[in-house]
Amino acid sequence: MIEEDKKGLENQENMTENTVQDSNIVEKLEINTVIDEVETAQSEIIEENKTESQKDEADNISEDKKIENDEIFVSEIDVEEEEKLEDTQDKPEENDYASLNNEEIIEKLKHLIYESNIEETRKDIDLLKSLFYKNLKKKQDALRQEIINSTGNELEVSLPKDANEDYLKELWIEYAKKREELAKQQEVEKLENLKRKEEIIEKIKVLANGEESMNKTFNEFKDLQQEWLKIGQVPAEVSNNLWNNYQLQIERFYDLVKLNKEARDFDFKRNLEQKIELCEKAEELLLVTDVVAAYKKLQDYHELWKELGPVPSDKRVELWDRFSDISKKVRKNYQDYFEKLKEEREANYKQKLILCEKVENILTENTPNSGKEWIELSEQVLEIQKVWKTIGMVPAAVNNEVFERFRMACNKFFEGKNDFFNEINAEQKDNLQKKIEICLSAESLQESTDWKKSTGLFIDLQKKWKEIGPVPRKSSDQVWKRFRQACDHFFNAKSEFFENIEKEHKDNLIKKEALIEEIKNYKPLGDQTENINKIKEFQNTWTEIGFVANSERDKLYNEYREAINELYKKLKLNKSALELSNFANKVDAIKESGSTNELAKERNRILQKIKELNAEILKIENNMGFFASGSESLVKDFNKKIEKAQAEIKTLKEKKKAIDLAERELKKKDKNDEQTN
Repeated sequence: MIEEDKKGLENQENMTENTVQDSNIVEKLEINTVIDEVETAQSEIIEENKTESQKDEADNISEDKKIENDEIFVSEIDVEEEEKLEDTQDKPEENDYASLNNEEIIEKLKHLIYESNIEETRKDIDLLKSLFYKNLKKKQDALRQEIINSTGNELEVSLPKDANEDYLKELWIEYAKKREELAKQQEVEKLENLKRKEEIIEKIKVLANGEESMNKTFNEFKDLQQEWLKIGQVPAEVSNNLWNNYQLQIERFYDLVKLNKEARDFDFKRNLEQKIELCEKAEELLLVTDVVAAYKKLQDYHELWKELGPVPSDKRVELWDRFSDISKKVRKNYQDYFEKLKEEREANYKQKLILCEKVENILTENTPNSGKEWIELSEQVLEIQKVWKTIGMVPAAVNNEVFERFRMACNKFFEGKNDFFNEINAEQKDNLQKKIEICLSAESLQESTDWKKSTGLFIDLQKKWKEIGPVPRKSSDQVWKRFRQACDHFFNAKSEFFENIEKEHKDNLIKKEALIEEIKNYKPLGDQTENINKIKEFQNTWTEIGFVANSERDKLYNEYREAINELYKKLKLNKSALELSNFANKVDAIKESGSTNELAKERNRILQKIKELNAEILKIENNMGFFASGSESLVKDFNKKIEKAQAEIKTLKEKKKAIDLAERELKKKDKNDEQTN
């Protein structure tokens, strides 16, 4: 929404304009008083027209009257322009402090308020305060926009309090106290200056009636004039009367003391040089780009012109005309500036009216039915608001009117937008809850290593996610990142696992192929025990190598078994004896670990296998009764199977004996350990 700070700025501007207007009226009254008193002084001097010197002085006063009238012409400016005048004289450059943040501005203000001459640094202090609120406004605008973007609510935006602003207000109270103290001090100084200037006037009176030498008297007179110029301001209410009295005593001094013409001409010449220099300085004002500052400086030059004494009569009119012409040009530049400013504000007013119409048309020409459409129209309104902020001030008479029109149009639009989003807010909250539940399910699966099952579950969760509608914008990224993180965690772990498995399978394939070649190339030794141990070593190595890829497993195992069987044939070994030997090694390993549970499991497997073999023998014997005596080959085959099963049962029983022996030994060991403890 549009900030309403401009309204406060307009009120502040109006207060400043009223102050300047009152000051202008006082200035006019004071100048008229000066004219009356100078005319009175002139009449008194003319009535005392006894010498040629007195007549010349009367002419001087008459010329001064003309000068004063011209000064009134320069000082009287249009009231409307004066109301718009801004105090830009000796204004510090904003760029001097533009890089400071608000914390640095506070530190700078502390230094200026507590450690500097606040009269000299007043404009810097005011500028820093202005920059502080500009920075604060930018910060609050950004935060407000962030809240609006998050909530979609542009009406109820609550901003946190800024601690720096509270500290600035405390500093400003301290600054106001110092300004008040300074003002009191300046009033005391002005009274002291008044006293000193009154003493100078009395001293000039004494000089006029003194009997000292002309040279000494004139030097004392000039010293008093220099001292007068060095003394600062006096109270405004007595300033004009004091100055008129001072000028009158100077004129009388020239008459009554009867200075010689050479001394008087010297004084006029010095005044001429100073006023020529003043004209040159005034001409330089025509080159100053800040016309308001130039106009204010011109007023200072007029005050200084009045303080300077008379010049030779043949140069008086010419010199004043030069100074007056320059003043008129500076004033014209000043007037042109405010005319241009008035035109710019009128143009700004027209531009703002167009923006009001644009926002109003957005409401009347569109009927958005989706969040996307509302967002697109919101972007248009926000863009119009940005343009509004770039447009300058409008005439004060219409400022509130156009601002209220624009604000109401924007408020109406965003109220409609809020109503729309409030209706779908409940649905989005429900969707958010559903997606949070999916996130919880995904997080519960993300550590699973049951890759096949969990992969299917994750795919189902992703499908459900897509079927759920949108969630509140402020939670959208957060909940999506949460779900994606759980999915990525699982699938990355799965990919890493299978990449490692694949590499391990390849390494195992190479090792097992090498082992098969080693078995094939093995040359039996004369000692059968060593040959048996070697076969055991081959078997242990095969088991330790681990798995290979499924596509290679059966083929590789067949090659391995074929190589082992060939080795058995070469050695002519009893396969059953070898198997018992291997089992004995296995039992020894279990016994060393002390695991009676593992021994029990082995016994159960053996008993189950014996049971299955006996059942198979019984089944074969039953089947044999169905065949005729002529089926000798088939009966022979059945007998071989029975013999094989019986041989395997015998081997299993031997294995059981080995387990029984190992259990007895473990029990005995445990009993001994108990007795020892």
